Amino acid sequence: MAFGAVTPVAMRTRGCGDLRAQDAAREVALAGWVHHLRDHKGVTFADLRDASGEVQVVFHPDEVPAVAAAARELQREYCVRVRGEVARRPAGS
Repeated sequence: MAFGAVTPVAMRTRGCGDLRAQDAAREVALAGWVHHLRDHKGVTFADLRDASGEVQVVFHPDEVPAVAAAARELQREYCVRVRGEVARRPAGS
């Protein structure tokens, strides 16, 4: 069997537990298991975990409606890959 050029694609660029404040505004790809899900006034919050730790992923329906709708269908222990911009939590949260 012959193959053409192979371009390696990383499943993720960082581990869930590896993100730090200095990563704010960087785009990352994460992969892991859904640990907890919450809905707050239409915004879906998913705690994503892997071997390195846990991170909160936020899906805003006004930013990318199709992705936010798909996030509402997630369940615990689903294995997912997400890509987006790292944001610091607002003060007091």
